[in-house]
Amino acid sequence: MASLHPATLLLCWGGLVVFLQTLSLVELGWASLLLIPASLLLARRRTRLLIRRARWLLLSIAVLFTLSSPGERLPGLVGDVGITYDGLRMAAEHVLRLVLLLASLAVLHERLGNEGLIAGLHWLLRPFAGWRGARERIIVRLMLVLDYVESEPRGGWRHWLSGDVSGPDKLVLVTGVTKGADWAVLSLLAVVVLWWWL
Repeated sequence: MASLHPATLLLCWGGLVVFLQTLSLVELGWASLLLIPASLLLARRRTRLLIRRARWLLLSIAVLFTLSSPGERLPGLVGDVGITYDGLRMAAEHVLRLVLLLASLAVLHERLGNEGLIAGLHWLLRPFAGWRGARERIIVRLMLVLDYVESEPRGGWRHWLSGDVSGPDKLVLVTGVTKGADWAVLSLLAVVVLWWWL
């Protein structure tokens, strides 16, 4: 895995994200028993940071699906509020999917770092290379955002609003080279995707 291009790892992660969408609640539960401890072992700080930053989104998803999904109401007071079995199930599914997505993204980010993520996206955006410099503009903006988020100043987001913000003087893009192993993994991924959907 050490010799794979970042774009290959990004596409594999994308395949995992698509695969997570097909899992039932029970299957998501089993997947979380494997993926969440692995992400805490491999990228504890990033995993905790991503989930902490997404806590209000996770809470909103849970509340919205719990209170707005039709179905058979739970008995007692909670049922009178409008909470249904289907709502609880759907809320749990969506929250688990997002947590697994964030945990796997944390491991990928820990493995690749900012430079690797940028290099992978630069390769994946190759079809846009000749269109008004779109690829370069996207990559430069993303590099600036990642650089700023990684070196978040004291004061957090309030400091962003102060207008006293400066960026790096120079950005370096390391693109890397795709090898035979990359094409072998991508071919295998394409076969698995075709087999899964056909």
